[in-house]
Amino acid sequence: MLPGLKRRSINFADIVLYVAIALKHWRLMVLLVFFALSLGLTFFVYVKPVYMAKSLIRYQALERPVDAEKVFRDSSERELITRLTADHIIRRTARRLGLPDNPKILYADHLRAVQVRFNSERNLEVTVLAYRGDIVRRWTETMLEEFLKDREEKRVEMREKIISSYTEELKEVSRRMEEALMTTHQVESGRKTELQTKLALLQEVPKQLVEVSERLEVLERVKKTLDDESMDAVSRLSLLAAILKNSTIRPGDLVPAGDGSAKASVVVLPPNVTSPSQMRWEDLQREYEKLQLTSNELSKKYLPGHPKMAEVLKKMEEIKSALEAELRAAQQTYNLEYVSLKQKKAELQQRLPEYEQALLEQKMFMQELERKGAGNLGFAAMYKEMATRLSMIDFGADKERSQLQFMGHLELRDEIPVSPNRLKLVVYSLGLGIFLAIGIPFLIEFLDHTVSNVEEMEQNHRLRGLGIVPRLEPSQLPGSPVAGGHLDRQIVENFRVIRTNLLSMGAVTHDPQAIVIASAMPEEGKTVVSYNLARSFAQMGEKTLIIDADLRRGRLHRIFGQRSAPGLSNILMQHADWRDVIRPTDHENLFLMACGKHLEGATELVGSPVFEKLLAELRQEFRRIIIDTPPVLGLSETAMLQRLVDGVVLVVWCGRTPARYVKSAVEILQANHANFYGFVLNRLDLSVTSNYYNYYNYYYYSYHYYKSYKTLEANPPAEPNSTPAEKSTS
Repeated sequence: MLPGLKRRSINFADIVLYVAIALKHWRLMVLLVFFALSLGLTFFVYVKPVYMAKSLIRYQALERPVDAEKVFRDSSERELITRLTADHIIRRTARRLGLPDNPKILYADHLRAVQVRFNSERNLEVTVLAYRGDIVRRWTETMLEEFLKDREEKRVEMREKIISSYTEELKEVSRRMEEALMTTHQVESGRKTELQTKLALLQEVPKQLVEVSERLEVLERVKKTLDDESMDAVSRLSLLAAILKNSTIRPGDLVPAGDGSAKASVVVLPPNVTSPSQMRWEDLQREYEKLQLTSNELSKKYLPGHPKMAEVLKKMEEIKSALEAELRAAQQTYNLEYVSLKQKKAELQQRLPEYEQALLEQKMFMQELERKGAGNLGFAAMYKEMATRLSMIDFGADKERSQLQFMGHLELRDEIPVSPNRLKLVVYSLGLGIFLAIGIPFLIEFLDHTVSNVEEMEQNHRLRGLGIVPRLEPSQLPGSPVAGGHLDRQIVENFRVIRTNLLSMGAVTHDPQAIVIASAMPEEGKTVVSYNLARSFAQMGEKTLIIDADLRRGRLHRIFGQRSAPGLSNILMQHADWRDVIRPTDHENLFLMACGKHLEGATELVGSPVFEKLLAELRQEFRRIIIDTPPVLGLSETAMLQRLVDGVVLVVWCGRTPARYVKSAVEILQANHANFYGFVLNRLDLSVTSNYYNYYNYYYYSYHYYKSYKTLEANPPAEPNSTPAEKSTS
C-alpha cells in the first residue's frame, strides 16, 4: 500500500487475519480454557456447600383505640424487619440452636445470610442461607420465637421504666404548677391593685387636656375679636356674654391672679363676677335705647339745659355707666378663665408622662401575667399529655398491635445445596476460559511493539512496503554448500516483486541506479537482501555491481566465496584502481566490490569526495549499484551516503525489530535528506499461521503493482549519464 492511501475497511481478509492470530495461539487458548475449568473445579471441591430455606411468616396489623405503638415503636414494618434481623436476635437464635453466638464465628462456619422482606400480600418472607441443612430447616421458626420473647421482655422492662419516669415527671410538673399559681396570686394581689388605683386617678388627664386645649383656642379667637377698637361696649358685652355661658369656672372657685405665674396671688371669684348675664345688660341696653329716643324727641322742644333734658341725659349716663361696669365684669371673668385654663393646661401636660408611664406599667404587668399564665397552661397541657400517655402505657402495654405467625417453608433445600451450582459453575468457568482465551492472545499481539505487519509499517512511517521475504533455513541462505548457486523459486519470485516495486517508486522519484540497503540494527538480513536484489537486477540483463560498504564487519564476500581484500577500503585509503578491485562473480552481469582489508580511518572516508568520485565513475560503468551499509543506529556511514545515492531501501526483521528503533532510523535518514524507496519485511516466519496469512495477503493486494510495472522490466530506463548531483544542477 502506498503512503497516503486510506486504510482499508474491515473485510473478509481481516477476519481471516483474526482467525490466523487465534490459530497462532491455539495452544495457549486451549490451555487457558482448561485453566479456567480447573479453577471452577477447584472452587467446587473446596468451597462450602450452601443450603437454603425460604419461609413464610404471617403478619397482621390491628388498629386499637389505645395504641402502644407510639410508645414502644417496635411494630412498624421497617422497625419490624430491622429488629427481626438484629444482632441480639441472631445471637439468641444461635444459642437456642446450640451454635456459637459470636457473630464472626457464626457467619464464618455456620450461617451465611438471613434476608427478610415483605411480599405482595404484606406477609414476611424469610430466606436463610447456611452451611448445614438442619440450620436452614429450624432457623426461621426459632428466630421468630426468640423475637417474640425478646419483644415481650423489652416491653415489660420499658413499661416499668416509663411508668416510673412519668410518675416522677408528673410530680415535678404538679409542683411547678403550684409554685406558678402562688407566684401569680401574690403578684395580682399587690401590684395589680396599686396599678389600677394609679391609673384610675390619671385616666381623665388626656380627656381634660383635650377639653382645655379646645377651650383655650376659643378664648384666643374671642380675644382677637375684642382687640378690635371699632367695637362698642354693647357688642363686646354681647360677645363676652355668649362665650361666658360655657365658662369653666364657677362662683367660689380659686383662680390665680395676674398672668398665672406661681408667685401670683389666688383670687376667690365672687358670684357677681362669674355671671354677667345676671346683670341683665340686655334690659339696660333696651332702656338706654328708649331714653335715647326720648332724648331725641325732647331735643326738638327743649334745650340741653332744660330740666327734662337734663333728667333724661342723667339716666342715660347712669345706664351707660352700668353697661361699662357689666363690660368690665365680663372682661374680668374672661381674663380669669383664660389664665385659669392656661395654668390647668400646664398642669395637665406635666401629668401626661405620668399617665403614659402608668399605662406602660399596666401593659407590662398584663404581659407578665400572660407569660405566667401561658407557663401555667404549658404545665397543664404537659400534665394532661403525660397522664394520657401513662394511661395508654398502663392499659395497652400487654395488647399487641401486630401479630406474627410462622406458616411453614415455601422452599426447602436442606439436602441438595444451592451453591455451588454445578451447571452455573461450568458455564461461568467456560465463559472465563473463553474470555481469557480470546483476550490474552490479542493482548499479547497488542503489546507486541515489534514490526510484523506491512500495513502498520506503511501507516506509521508513510513508507511503501516493497515486499516480504520469508525466513530462510540455513541450507537456503546464499553461500550455503547445500544451496550452491541456486535459489528457491519462491525466493526468486519474492525479489522480483521487490525489484518491480522498487522500479515503480523510482519512476516517481529518482531512477534507482545507486541504491543503499540499510537496517536499523545489526543482523536484520540486509546483506542477504542486497545479494538477492542485486542478483535479481542481473537476471534482467542489467550490469549490476554490489558494494560491501560495511568496512567494520563486511561479509558479503563470503556469500560469493571470495576474499575480502582488495576492496573498498583499499580504494579509499591506498588509492587503488577500482577496476582492479571489482571482481566478476559466478552470475552473469553481477560484479562484486568487497569491503577490503580493515584499515584505520577508512570508515571516515565513506561519503567523502573520494567516495563521491568513485561512485560517479561507477555510475558510468554499471546500470545498478547496490550498496550494503552498516546499521543506521549507532553508526554514521549510512547517513553520510544519502547525499550521494539515489535512494535507500530499509530492511526490517519481522517480529524482532522494535518499532521505536525503526522510527529512530527513519528519522535519522530523513534528517540527512534520504530518498526512501520503501522497506522490505525480512525473515517472516511462515510456520506461524498469522504470518503465513500476512505473507500471501500482501502479495495478493500487491499483485496489481507487479502487473502495472511488468512492462518496465521488459523496457528498462536508459543508462544515466549523470549523477544525482549533476541532475539537480541541470
